Amino acid sequence: MLVEKIMTSPCTTIQSDKSIEDALVLMTQKEIRHLPIVDEEDHLLGIISDRDIKMALPSILSDDEPNKSLSLSVSKIMRRNVIRCHPLDFVEDIALDFYEMSIGSIPVIRDNKVIGIVTQKDMLNTFLELTGVTMPGSIIEVHIDDKVGALHDITRIFKEQNIDILNVLAYADQQDISKRYLMLRVKSMNPEKIYKLLEEQDYHVIYPFGIKND
Repeated sequence: MLVEKIMTSPCTTIQSDKSIEDALVLMTQKEIRHLPIVDEEDHLLGIISDRDIKMALPSILSDDEPNKSLSLSVSKIMRRNVIRCHPLDFVEDIALDFYEMSIGSIPVIRDNKVIGIVTQKDMLNTFLELTGVTMPGSIIEVHIDDKVGALHDITRIFKEQNIDILNVLAYADQQDISKRYLMLRVKSMNPEKIYKLLEEQDYHVIYPFGIKND
């Protein structure tokens, strides 16, 4: 999946000479938490978040005047070394940036201009979409051998039973490198029959999504 499929575009931005108060008002109006800072030609200069603004404002225990801080330009508090991406980058690549850098958003740049933004919420929504949890159906999780043709073999069983597979997610068994876990979301609200067929063919259906082995 490409970044352009999940990014928010057009992206709300603010110029570097605007005040922190201007940024706060804009973020409140747009109900956003991250605001790219740009120049007159929409070139990315930095980024601020609601957290950056909170840290810039004086504490209620401080003698400083809040209005003085609010009048400062956003360039005074923006983060300049910004992780960025291109609309044709892969979502899984920027997911690694979110994970490794512990960041809340990534501006999307094309021709040196900000054209969009991807946030943690966008990434979570994408993950939910890919796993299929937003669609009605049932989950079947199976412990399988990590070998060529394993996916074909198990999906053949579903085809023979005329059961539609909505999503497939595979992940490694950390305890046994020769095995994998396969999670399938199927278009069936009562998949007990397929559970039993899988176990009859020596597949290990994981409880609680499968049949509990007494």
